Amino acid sequence: MQEGKSVLRDGVNTETVLLAVAKAIQAKFTRSDWIELGLLTGVRQKIMDHNRLLRSLDFGDDDYFGCVAEVVPLVLGEKARLSPSARRTLSSRFPNFAQVEDFLDLPVWLRTSEPDLYTKLYGGPLPVDALQAAAAKLGVTDVDEHAVRIRRGLREDPAQAIGSAKELLETVLKSILGLHGTGKETKLEVPALIKKANVQLGLNAGGVLGSDAAAEQRRKVLGSLAQVVTSTAELRNAGFGTGHGISQRPELDVPTARMVVDAAVTVAHFYMEANLAARPVDGFEDQEA
Repeated sequence: MQEGKSVLRDGVNTETVLLAVAKAIQAKFTRSDWIELGLLTGVRQKIMDHNRLLRSLDFGDDDYFGCVAEVVPLVLGEKARLSPSARRTLSSRFPNFAQVEDFLDLPVWLRTSEPDLYTKLYGGPLPVDALQAAAAKLGVTDVDEHAVRIRRGLREDPAQAIGSAKELLETVLKSILGLHGTGKETKLEVPALIKKANVQLGLNAGGVLGSDAAAEQRRKVLGSLAQVVTSTAELRNAGFGTGHGISQRPELDVPTARMVVDAAVTVAHFYMEANLAARPVDGFEDQEA
């Protein structure tokens, strides 16, 4: 996935998905793109057999968009008949959507070319985007890997999103502390990591910021953030997130998973920015300036 990619909103209208994909294909595709996507999604022959699609593209005919709209459901692998529970998930209706979304770089194209459609499909960007920008300045490349898993997990696998959120927090905190690899010194639980990170950044009661204005209030907020971090780890360890081999894993509803993940990402972003403030990086500009 591309950096900055957004996650689909809950309950997005399937017709809006079809329209967005069709518009992106109309604007971007060559004959070779059609063949490549057909191979990726297993419908190459259906694309080749369409009586007008590629001919209309080659000659720039007026009916090209109509042909695209006819073929898009096939490319997405649309399932016409679904049980009531299956209808709730986009991946059940359009099992090839993730492949097509990646191939088109759909969110990026929609942001610049069809902003209204982007809002209908994705809403505002996840806080992961800002976190990735800060991580890039510090060279913490592992954050990108967790961000991709979080985005896809929120749409398709909440347990994966929670597990990845916990791993994201560990990655960020360990990067602040300079803990790399798999040595004994890196094997710390999340509560211990956050305490050490606070000391490292001077955010604890006895740190360099301890005498600043609103220091007491800052410590209270940090205490709440620490609780978010710890609770995210506890949810994952209780079986609601991936990372342990658990039979008959308990299910967590998507709204709660989203809340947990968004909170964890916000905490991770805070610590990355605090680290940047403590150790300025050349070329980094304060986003709020």
